[in-house]
Amino acid sequence: MKFHPLTKKIIVAFDAHLDDELAIGMKAYMKGRFDYLGIKSPVRAEILKPFFLEVKELETKEWMLVVEQLWNQKFREYQYVALEITRKKIKDFKPEHLPFLEKLITEKSWWDSVDTVASNLVSAYFKKYPEKIPDAISRWTKTNNFWLHRTCIIFQLKYGDKTDQKLLFDLCAKYANEKEFFMRKAIGWALRQYSKFNPVAVKIFIQKQELSPLSIREASKYL
Repeated sequence: MKFHPLTKKIIVAFDAHLDDELAIGMKAYMKGRFDYLGIKSPVRAEILKPFFLEVKELETKEWMLVVEQLWNQKFREYQYVALEITRKKIKDFKPEHLPFLEKLITEKSWWDSVDTVASNLVSAYFKKYPEKIPDAISRWTKTNNFWLHRTCIIFQLKYGDKTDQKLLFDLCAKYANEKEFFMRKAIGWALRQYSKFNPVAVKIFIQKQELSPLSIREASKYL
């Protein structure tokens, strides 16, 4: 596949800043799941500044192509860049873009990418198209992909007092017995965030619903 000019520019710029020593440490931090160039977040941000001016001018098909091409690269930094570009183009989201977001959840999945997609991109998409929530949640909960399950629980992290309490509590109850660490953590995280706005409801829920010690510990931090 021929690279979009912006994709090529970003790759060339990043290749010029690789740091093998840092890359080893970054890979180890991620349990060896991904290879890294060794470019930390502040440096990435500086490199990307001039390119975001180009991103701003891209039509939807173009920026989505750039995101896809970066997502398919070997080094993890490129997935981070793909997510940053997508965040810059949230206003371009259309109803038909949900499969695109699902792909970002289910491919090259780990907490660092999934949490960004869930709490920023899926969050924004569902705020824009709330009518899409029931079908998406229904489909995702029927899959065997716990990253999609985690997304169901945490996409409302930034909704504050606009959180759909019933949906949140129903999902937390549904996955209360889940053994997966990332699910137990997600339940606690989501309840903790909502407790900032409705501590009484969260406290009652914790008392009535059997949850893992990890979920309870996380959920109770502000209670």
